[in-house]
Amino acid sequence: MPHILTQWQWQPWLLACIAAAVAPYVIGMARMGTQRALILGRWRAPSFFAGIALLCVTLMSPLDAVADDLFSAHMVQHMLLLLIVPPLLVYGRPVIVWLWAFELDARRAITRGWKRAGLDAAFRWLMRPLCVWLLLSAALCFWHLPGPYDAAVRHEWLHDLEHASFLAFSLAFWTIVIEPYGKRRALGYGATIVFVVSSGFVMSLIGAILTFATAPLYAVHLHSTQALGLSALQDQQLAGITMWIPSNLVHVAALCAVFFAWFRADERRARTVRRLPSTAAHTLLIVLPLVLIALSGCAQDRYAAQQQAAARRGARLISHYGCGSCHTIPGINGADGLVGPPLDHWSRRSYIAGVLPNDPENLTLWISHPQSVVPGVDMPEMGIKDNQARDIATYLYTIQ
Repeated sequence: MPHILTQWQWQPWLLACIAAAVAPYVIGMARMGTQRALILGRWRAPSFFAGIALLCVTLMSPLDAVADDLFSAHMVQHMLLLLIVPPLLVYGRPVIVWLWAFELDARRAITRGWKRAGLDAAFRWLMRPLCVWLLLSAALCFWHLPGPYDAAVRHEWLHDLEHASFLAFSLAFWTIVIEPYGKRRALGYGATIVFVVSSGFVMSLIGAILTFATAPLYAVHLHSTQALGLSALQDQQLAGITMWIPSNLVHVAALCAVFFAWFRADERRARTVRRLPSTAAHTLLIVLPLVLIALSGCAQDRYAAQQQAAARRGARLISHYGCGSCHTIPGINGADGLVGPPLDHWSRRSYIAGVLPNDPENLTLWISHPQSVVPGVDMPEMGIKDNQARDIATYLYTIQ
């Protein structure tokens, strides 16, 4: 036992994968410079590094050696890979930070290659909530069947495949729960609650079966637990409790977070509705003089020329700030990014980010300070000044 507790397994391929994740993250953070706090906030980077550290502990520490003999220790690994490591990594927004590790031209090349190879369509299909739920539930049920579980413990490559499937499907699951992507959240808040509860039910069911089983289910642990002071049945019951109770606690915490986010979103919408009359009045005060000037004759042509000039400045600013690395924007060379939603037919849209009515004032606010409108949204604060935001908004309104 003392020998096992000091045994760390430094697997080269696993260290290489971790280095491949950490190195571009560090480079991306360095490239963000003074914008890092606006893009990531205070806790996202520490969350990512905590997830990486915990992943190392899960897969390379003495816990991995003990898991070969104790099913309960193996279950601790599973819970870490399913419930703790993935949300920490997802909250760190690794994809956004990794993209920042590259120059703007390289980012554009990556997004173009991703799209041309058909990976974007495949990713969107795999990230559909029903698909993610089915894959995660199937992996949970399959790998906890006696046959596949025993085979995974006996064969290292199957063991690695088991852990990789848990981590990959859980990353997809927590991405849907935590991070909005594309035009809006993959699921509304109410549907997200059903998504979390149903997944928690699958885990709880497996945990209950293991806890209340009257005989050991896994042959691989029939003779490996006695040296550590447990019978095979006691070890299995401890594993069931480990899966049952902690999973419930984590899912309840996730539900509380979703409820809180739902409440804040409704509160923001209510504030927006209350502001509409005053916004309309301000808009009227601005538009009425323009109408009077337009009726006077030649000033209309001058105003149109000013708008055209502002739209041209807006197009240059869009290229300058690299908006096309995240969005597909008609009329802008190289603007074919896939991180954010496409901005085609912008002038026909009713809402901005699903929250603000689509008008010039709100669009200017959104471009300048997106994090103040929807805290935590993927769109970073780029330090765009209000007058620049107005020019960018003017260009977007030319997109029919």
